[in-house]
Amino acid sequence: MASTNEVHSAHAKLAIDAGIPVVVDKPMALDYYETLSLFDYADARGVPITVFFNRLFDSDTLTIKELVKSGELGEIFRYESRFERFRPDLNPAAWRENTPSDLGGGLLLDLQTHLVSIALDLFGPATLEYSSIRRIRGGVDDDVLIALKHRGGVDSYLSVSAIAGAPGPRVRMHGRNGTFIAKELDPQEALLRSGVKPLSTGWSDTAAATGEFRIHKGPESFNHRGIPGNYVNFYNQVKDSLSTGSALPISREFALEVAQILDRAREIDIRSNG
Repeated sequence: MASTNEVHSAHAKLAIDAGIPVVVDKPMALDYYETLSLFDYADARGVPITVFFNRLFDSDTLTIKELVKSGELGEIFRYESRFERFRPDLNPAAWRENTPSDLGGGLLLDLQTHLVSIALDLFGPATLEYSSIRRIRGGVDDDVLIALKHRGGVDSYLSVSAIAGAPGPRVRMHGRNGTFIAKELDPQEALLRSGVKPLSTGWSDTAAATGEFRIHKGPESFNHRGIPGNYVNFYNQVKDSLSTGSALPISREFALEVAQILDRAREIDIRSNG
């Protein structure tokens, strides 16, 4: 279900009414309550539904999971994640830039959905500490910064911007024993756009699907082996769930937690600018 954001819920319900299991592109719906209603609608009819948080299967996300588990960087205390671009002029042909925010336009529901889902997946439940939602070009929100405080002690700083003249690294993560940096976006999207098709298990050229990462320890730095990204694994988990009853890749509870944080970001921004 990859239609425009304002009709995700309506289109998903049409599929549910036909008894078709549904994968809804992010954002699943326009806010927490619409997301909750969609899950309830599917549950009442016994139809499986999940949301496509594909960035959980990016090379950097999978690599960070392994790195945190290994303890190589020691205690992780700060995580910075960003999708920043430099597009100073509005694009009249881009629906995300011309659809009102309450109908799903703007970067909060677009790219921040990715960043919030990744941060929660990596470091667990969190509360929203700060939110800034700005409209620099005069259209919908195009510069959004939020800060999360995870129960496990990590602080996440998540930035999306369409008007960053000098974009920062994709990820910078600080631990007691060093800093992990991923400079570039996961390569899978570029592979797909170039016409390369993955196998049923993932990419045949795993090196092409792996990001370039570096660990810094003061003046010392060195490359870190990455794990290949694998969007196919998302769909394999959906397939397994439908055939065996195993868990879907993204749970109801997780999707609702992401939606709740995005709603809270709006609330904080409105109060601070009210």
